[in-house]
Amino acid sequence: MVIDRIDHAAQYYALGKGIETVLRWFATYEDEGLALPAKTVLDGERIFINGVNYTSEAKPQGQLEAHHKYIDVMYVVEGEERFFYKPIAEVTKIAMPYDAEKECALAEIDADAAQHRFSAGHFLIFFPQDGHLAAQLWDQPAKVRKFIAKVAVATL
Repeated sequence: MVIDRIDHAAQYYALGKGIETVLRWFATYEDEGLALPAKTVLDGERIFINGVNYTSEAKPQGQLEAHHKYIDVMYVVEGEERFFYKPIAEVTKIAMPYDAEKECALAEIDADAAQHRFSAGHFLIFFPQDGHLAAQLWDQPAKVRKFIAKVAVATL
């Protein structure tokens, strides 16, 4: 897992061409304050970006997820949220073993899972070994506009 500010993105280009492509796209995105586009395709099914727009609210925590074929690269344009993280190999209970059709495995959140504030101007990179759950309430409801890129592991 990586978390940093978008102005440090160039330090992470060496992680792979697909990650570099997405981080460069995030860094040059010109925010006009509008709803983010639902989907932007950069390289077919190998690299694409989903825009999400919502107001964070108190809700059930959900489950950690982990992927095999894709790396998740997220960037908050506006707002803030909480995310949970724990290496998937270290979780206590797998709720759903990896399902290739759904492209994820699910796990219960252990009490010792790390929690972090994810706010505007920051990006996250979750690799296949990273169990994660984002889009959770931090202190109070907030308008959130966020990009979630799917980067095929094969692009590294």
